[in-house]
Amino acid sequence: MFDNMRFTGAAKSGDDGFGGGAQNKLGSAFMRAMELGLDPFSVSALREGGFRALEGLLGSDGFRAAAPLPVNPDAQVAIDGAVVRVGMERLQFVQDLLSEGLTYTLPDPLSVPFLEWRTRGRAGQARRVMNPGSRGQNHVAPMSFSRLPIYLTMADNQLNIRELRMSQRIGLPLDVANLEDDVRAVNEAIEDAAINGATTLDGQTLQVDSYSAPGLLTAPNANTKSLSLADWTTTPNGTNVMLAITQMIAQLVADKKFGPYNLYIPTATGIAWQNDFKANGNDSIMVRLGQIQAGGRPLRIRPLDLLPSTKVGLVQMTSDVVDIVDGQRPTIIPFTSLDGFTLYNVVMAAMVPRFRSDYDGNSGVVIGTMS
Repeated sequence: MFDNMRFTGAAKSGDDGFGGGAQNKLGSAFMRAMELGLDPFSVSALREGGFRALEGLLGSDGFRAAAPLPVNPDAQVAIDGAVVRVGMERLQFVQDLLSEGLTYTLPDPLSVPFLEWRTRGRAGQARRVMNPGSRGQNHVAPMSFSRLPIYLTMADNQLNIRELRMSQRIGLPLDVANLEDDVRAVNEAIEDAAINGATTLDGQTLQVDSYSAPGLLTAPNANTKSLSLADWTTTPNGTNVMLAITQMIAQLVADKKFGPYNLYIPTATGIAWQNDFKANGNDSIMVRLGQIQAGGRPLRIRPLDLLPSTKVGLVQMTSDVVDIVDGQRPTIIPFTSLDGFTLYNVVMAAMVPRFRSDYDGNSGVVIGTMS
């Protein structure tokens, strides 16, 4: 696990300073929380310990001189404001999951390295009898087990104590632009993992004890469909695209996945679909395809800028197909180095996509490839 995580909180012998020991940046936040008698595995405790340490370093005024704000000149307001301003930027697919309630809440994500669940198969059949006392079959459902690593998505920056003191002395506001960039980076990484699957910094598939965290394009047992790049993007043909979409829906129906559905397309395809569905028509391709009725509501079409230019995904938006493990929304944890000369801010989130198929290997996902 250490080899796949950017920062870890536990010690590891022989580490280069990014995985553990006294030089571990996040590790010092754990130690601060323990020194204060707080729960070191609670995000709120890590934040409280960090702010207390910063206040102690900067004297009685704390961040007040370094970060004067018109309403509440407080360090936590200045830092947390960066998260509020950025909000859910760069999240489209993940935002769809959140807005449709496809979430699995994880109250204490730092204490849960894996999420395990069971998939049940069908257990026998019902019978028709005249005598209710007749004996039947003892049904025992077959089960399979799955595991998902609950990894952390993180970005960090640091500030030298002398830079902060200088800002405090001359009365310049605290510059939180870097924090806003870090929040955007974390949001983008969460969205990328939900679409393309979780990877390490060098682009390899993230694996923890042989378990991975697949995304939309790597969903287990996903159906596949060959599509025409010309019809979908280059010279879009609404009639041919509609036929292909109905065929993809038929694939899901055959897997007993009856909707509702969202269709995710590349940004370039979304732009191309602004053309008329047919010559001299009143509707664009996008509008006309959005009128397809399936699963009790119209088909929802979402362009995704992190989706590869030749890939398309049709997804049944139900929790037995996809949800997101919602352990911690992007949150800033401030803390100091053990020597007190470096001030860190880590943007940390625990939001992991979970794609599932049923016991028989039926998936609620179709991945189309344009060529």
